[in-house]
This record gives sequence, C-alpha cells and structure tokens, in this order.
Amino acid sequence: MGQLTMATLQRAATNPDELGAASFDYLFYSGYVVLAYWWARSVAAADASSQSEAFKQAKRETARFYFARMLPRTLSHAAAIQAGAESLMAMEDARFGE
Repeated sequence: MGQLTMATLQRAATNPDELGAASFDYLFYSGYVVLAYWWARSVAAADASSQSEAFKQAKRETARFYFARMLPRTLSHAAAIQAGAESLMAMEDARFGE
C-alpha cells in the first residue's frame, strides 16, 4: 500500500489529475486492506479469549474466506490506480454533453 501511495503521489506531482483518477479505486483498495487488518485482529482476539473452540474456528474460517476471496480484489483496484489518469482524461469536455 505504501508503494502504491508513493507512486500515485509521484505521478500527481506532475499531473494533479492523477489524484482524482486514483481516488475511487484507492478508497476501495484501502477499505479491503483495513478490513484484512481487522479480520487478523479479530482472529487474534478470539484465539486469546475464553470463547468456545467452535467460536474461534468460525472466526478463523471467516477470516480465511475474506483473505482468499475478498482481499484479492485489491489487485484489480491497484491495476486501475496504476493505469493513471490518461485514459480517464482523454475525452474532450464537450463530449460529456453529447
């Protein structure tokens, strides 16, 4: 995430459109990463708790699902961010009204 952020900021230093072009996908990317963090914390807290083994196992299984099926979505958002603003900004302003 740090590398993606720095690369976006470097492109934005010469082209301010880069921030706007990246914003939608960056928010999704960040959301998936934050949820991964909280799932990891949730599993650690459950494992350290006095909850039943079934409860702990359910937390682990749900976290595995998230990491296997949801977190990979960050890859498509990262690709969109790295694509830059050029294709987004290519259409002339006048065409938006047509």
